[in-house]
Amino acid sequence: MTETPARGATIAAIDAAGIAGDWIAAFEATAGQGDITSVLALFAEDCWWRDWLAVTWDLRTMRGPDAIKATAGDRLAATGFRHLTLRSQIPARVDDQGIITAGLEFKTNVAAGRGIVRLREQDGTWKAWTLFTKVDDLVDYPELRMTIDEGCDHPQPEDRGARETWYEYRARKSDFADRQPDVLVVGAGHAGLTTTARLEHLGLSTLLVEQTARVGDVWRQRYNNLSLHDSKWFGQMPYMPFPDSWPAFSPKEMIADWFEAYAWMLQLNVWTSTQVISAVYEEGSGRWTVELSRDGAPRIVRPRQLVFATGAHGGHPQPPALPGRESFVGTVVHSSSHEGGAALEGKRVITVGVGSSGLDVAEDAYRNGAAVTIVQRSPTCVVSTTNGMRGSGQLYGESGPPVDDADLMFNSYPVHLFLKEVMPPTVRRTAQLDAEMLAGLNRAGLRTTLGPDDSGIIGQSWVRGGYYIDKGATQLIIDGKIKIQPGEITSFTQDGVVFSDGSSAPADVVVFATGFPNMRDAIRPIVGDDLADTLSPVWYLDDEGEIRGVYRPSGHPKLWFAGGGFVHSRWGSKLLAIQIKASEEGLSGH
Repeated sequence: MTETPARGATIAAIDAAGIAGDWIAAFEATAGQGDITSVLALFAEDCWWRDWLAVTWDLRTMRGPDAIKATAGDRLAATGFRHLTLRSQIPARVDDQGIITAGLEFKTNVAAGRGIVRLREQDGTWKAWTLFTKVDDLVDYPELRMTIDEGCDHPQPEDRGARETWYEYRARKSDFADRQPDVLVVGAGHAGLTTTARLEHLGLSTLLVEQTARVGDVWRQRYNNLSLHDSKWFGQMPYMPFPDSWPAFSPKEMIADWFEAYAWMLQLNVWTSTQVISAVYEEGSGRWTVELSRDGAPRIVRPRQLVFATGAHGGHPQPPALPGRESFVGTVVHSSSHEGGAALEGKRVITVGVGSSGLDVAEDAYRNGAAVTIVQRSPTCVVSTTNGMRGSGQLYGESGPPVDDADLMFNSYPVHLFLKEVMPPTVRRTAQLDAEMLAGLNRAGLRTTLGPDDSGIIGQSWVRGGYYIDKGATQLIIDGKIKIQPGEITSFTQDGVVFSDGSSAPADVVVFATGFPNMRDAIRPIVGDDLADTLSPVWYLDDEGEIRGVYRPSGHPKLWFAGGGFVHSRWGSKLLAIQIKASEEGLSGH
């Protein structure tokens, strides 16, 4: 009698590349012809198709055959999938659960892209469990690359005899005195810079405006010990990766100067000390009329496309107008305007909020000689630097793959599946490694969470909530050097605050690290209520698990939002630039 092979031997015998290649060929044959019935036969009963622009011309996730048919069925023929191949940079492999993962490349009628398919066996047939398709380029409009054949000299104005220096040429080009930009981007943080760089690489003349005096001031002017809240490997910017020698969590001064260097090295057209006063879209001309104040002087620009890149949520946050605030003799400030530092010595500081900003502010205040209390309204997700980075180190770390491949793998899971099934085992393992730290925080009164459904800091940030990768505050809390006050501040007294449990505390400085207004609401004073009401809310997940509003259609065909962390801006800026370029070339919707 022949013994049944051990599971490990069975898995080892699976020809992952051959099976994946056969599936990809069948998908090309059916999807390329728009045969939705045959396409659905290639998918498992419980299947997911996450599509970024290839079919839906949006960022969409379809779960189950019915959703795929309803969302993509009528668009498959117009999309025209073809030239599907295995992607050698992500070799096909089978895991210990018998699931085959393979990278793929494809073309459509207008675009080229990459993807990831995961196949599982169902009734003796290999079918797709998850499919991710993502557009990387428009086939007729690739990103610009200079070659020696294209020449090395910069163009000269026809009406001048003397040769123009490079600085003169750049000043003339950036001033837009004799032309209009194709795109106006508002806000020169990481989202605005990366979006502008992507647009310029697609040949779109882009003006980036920033209200502060220097590119990078959005970081320079923040609280004293601000640093990247994610590792440098996770937060790389396109075209110019951070140097290998940089610290894992780069401080604000390095980031601020990097932004300035980024704008110069990529020769972006930036106006600083510039505020947007109003923006009106004119249907007849297909252009915006945008009123600006540049160095205090009025200026009008008329771009066809308008991008707001004013932060993860945008706007100018204000501390809440609580009773008694007018009588309080101390300082009340939002964390975005808080400087911190040596001026806090001897002060009694209360911070509200236990996300990254709140804990950074608290640590800075304590180390500068202040007595510090943190007000905690809801649980926060805390991981140590060492153990927290282990979870992402296989994709984003010193030994990780190229960042574009890491991004492809990271985004290849539908978010709801990722948060509920993929992340929890890693998050729980990390919590076990961090058990002593978490227990100490709980004993000190800080409520912690592993995130929604144990999805960790990623789920916490996507679903709504604070997280903190420890950079020094946790031990101060455990040791009782930073106090924890549960609840909320309900009112002010002349020299302090009253909490929701009825207790009170003296205070000299109260810092609200309580987030930002929604970007849609933040631009109401600029675009008006009528237009703002037609736009999607920005950030947090929609029903399909995609982030609302950013790097995708906003509700107005020529207005866009760019925001989120460095990682979101890295991949999102390219998706946004492709959509804007397609709109400019009349390719939207294929």
